[in-house]
Amino acid sequence: MNYSTYVGVQSVAKRMGLLNTQQYMKVLNDISAESGSAPKFTQDQINAIGQGTDWQDAIFRNALAQNHQLSFAGGADKSRYYIGINYLNQDGVVIGSNLKKYNIRLNYEINPIKNLKIGLNLNTNRAVTKTILTTNSGNENAGPINAALQFDPTISAEKNDNGQYLFNPLISLENPLALLYGTTQREADNRTFGVLSADYNVFKGLTATLRFGGDLQNTRNDSYNSRLTQKGLSSGGIGSVSSGESLHWLAEFFTTYNRTIAQDHQLSFVVGATLEKFDALSLGASTRGFLSDATLTNLLQSGDGDKGDNITSGRSVNKLNSYLGRLNYTFKDRYLLTASIRTDGTSRFSQQQKYAVFPSLAVGWRISEESFMKSQSIFNDLKLRASYGQSGNQAISNFETLQTFIAGGRAVFGDGLVQGVEPARIPNPDLRWETTEEIDLGLDFSVLNGRVSGSLEYYHKTTRDQLFNKPLPTISGFGSIRVNFGKVLNKGVDLTLQTNNLVNKFKWSTTFTLSTLKNEVVELPDYIPQIITGGVGFTSNYAIVKVGYPMRAFYGYEIDGIFQNTGEIASSAQPNAKPGHPRFVDQNKDGKIDPNDRTILGSPFPKLMVGFSNNFSFNGFNLSVLMTAVDGIKTMDNNIVESLYPVNFERNRIAEHYLDRWTSSNPTAKYPSGINPSSYGGALAVNSLTISDASFIRMKNITLSYDFSLPKKKFLRSLSLYVAGDNLLTITKFQGFDPDANASGTGIERASYNNYPLNQTLRIGANVGF
Repeated sequence: MNYSTYVGVQSVAKRMGLLNTQQYMKVLNDISAESGSAPKFTQDQINAIGQGTDWQDAIFRNALAQNHQLSFAGGADKSRYYIGINYLNQDGVVIGSNLKKYNIRLNYEINPIKNLKIGLNLNTNRAVTKTILTTNSGNENAGPINAALQFDPTISAEKNDNGQYLFNPLISLENPLALLYGTTQREADNRTFGVLSADYNVFKGLTATLRFGGDLQNTRNDSYNSRLTQKGLSSGGIGSVSSGESLHWLAEFFTTYNRTIAQDHQLSFVVGATLEKFDALSLGASTRGFLSDATLTNLLQSGDGDKGDNITSGRSVNKLNSYLGRLNYTFKDRYLLTASIRTDGTSRFSQQQKYAVFPSLAVGWRISEESFMKSQSIFNDLKLRASYGQSGNQAISNFETLQTFIAGGRAVFGDGLVQGVEPARIPNPDLRWETTEEIDLGLDFSVLNGRVSGSLEYYHKTTRDQLFNKPLPTISGFGSIRVNFGKVLNKGVDLTLQTNNLVNKFKWSTTFTLSTLKNEVVELPDYIPQIITGGVGFTSNYAIVKVGYPMRAFYGYEIDGIFQNTGEIASSAQPNAKPGHPRFVDQNKDGKIDPNDRTILGSPFPKLMVGFSNNFSFNGFNLSVLMTAVDGIKTMDNNIVESLYPVNFERNRIAEHYLDRWTSSNPTAKYPSGINPSSYGGALAVNSLTISDASFIRMKNITLSYDFSLPKKKFLRSLSLYVAGDNLLTITKFQGFDPDANASGTGIERASYNNYPLNQTLRIGANVGF
């Protein structure tokens, strides 16, 4: 029996450097004066406001987390079992966010008769998550994090006499606290998944394996926007409930044959087939105009149907079918060969394109086993390897090869209202598998009696026939069509180095990893020289797909300084600019700044990734330190866009942009004047100031533990205590919460906007064995 636990405190690792209240009032007054307008605030108002409200302080908190895990393991001659129970309760660093998760895991294996082994792996969990409103939208649809970054700091965090949070009518943003306390978002997720397997030894060397797996998931999402928010107040409350059920099952059957011939030859064959099915159901309902906020989403029928009831439902089903075979051959443990082939089929493609074949081949040479290496004392192990392989991707939506119809507009015919239909898409029956080919060359080594070991690998990976949404003219009625599109190259070097620096009573080991990456679009159709894409918040078209550059490279205007005087402006490509405006580079030298002057501003892929860990141990004490680093990566920072180009004059901004803004007395400033930003290029907001360097060095984890030396045959088998810290330090030029976050999820269309802040965590824990 084992029990492990920890308790921790989380805090925001980094906050945005915004103007404080006094700076905010002074900056707005100065900009107003420089624009020829009256000051925004009087001196009496400035004195009366004092410190105002720090909205980041208002929404962030120190959050507790606790985790408990209890496990039992045992068995007899013919059976073995493992049972694990886990409970996690983690508050978020933003007020109102929380995760509670309960998990039970069972592994059971039995040998009921000779040559037969049956195994069951079963996992069931329940997660209840309370989240804040997270969205890539702005203005009234923004979430509390975005609102806190831009909300008026002169407004009090207290409610008025009517019980409503205060707001600035000149700023189209909700009060951040109204969004936190006035919106409720809860997701309950119940999931059970497992695999039942049977392995039967038919005769010596031949084993047949049958596996059945299933993954059943039920979710319910509740969202309620109460009268504490302006939107909820005007609508009488807005509630919605969505639920879903998904089932993924898998059946596998394969046979394995192993044989040794004359001691020098080892052969292994695997032949098999798999079948998978994905089935998902969804149901949603929403309404507004409730009798009261008290019932939240638990009484949708109390809403006013005349104000817009909405009911939706759907189902999605797709299947995968594969046939596979693999051969492994080893001669004298020196020469190694692996060859495999698999045929994959998907229901998502048309009948002619359903199946594709993906082969692979790998060879290895363990040089250290050769007779000519026996006399040397440097290498304990030395192995060369090379491989080539293909894999496929069918990650598109269902029916994209078929013309289906959805509900469209309604029309009156006679005395009745008739529901119309419209095409769901422009289908492409010629869609086929996206294919990735990879070549790897590697060297594995161990020297100095194993004190130093590692591997060096070069990889060259191309992806062709990418499944890509090609933009279409809106006259077609659709914004895009799915196509197989071009070829992309990824290549680089991976290095892993492990060293045992000290091996006596005081032990010290090091692991160093380094990866390089070059991503490049190498082929596009002749009829599409480039595609401009990307969208987050109010910013669009910030990325490009073009031969010779990284996939979705950042594409915008280069700024090479700030205009200082009218003489400099007169001889430039921006004759209407004013002193203090950014100076854009006229890339094509045609004497004007227009979309033809956009250029590549960076890559969403890192050029270099590094990991560096050290482990120390002495007399029961253990210390581990992990650092990571990423270099050469950029992101589209929409928070900078909204700071340099604020939608409303009264919005707060990032302090650096305005404390180091151009004025006649500060001509060497990095940032423009801030006077009427739309006049110096609101359409030019994607530029070298808003495409931000997201490189960083991070102290990822430090853990100090102590293993107690316990007497044998006592109640406790083992005991260790530890303290740990996560994300303790990040060194970066990035101005946002986390340079590693991406508002677009895990996609390569990289952007930073309204990201949940990175947690810095301190934990105390224990591991106990009975």
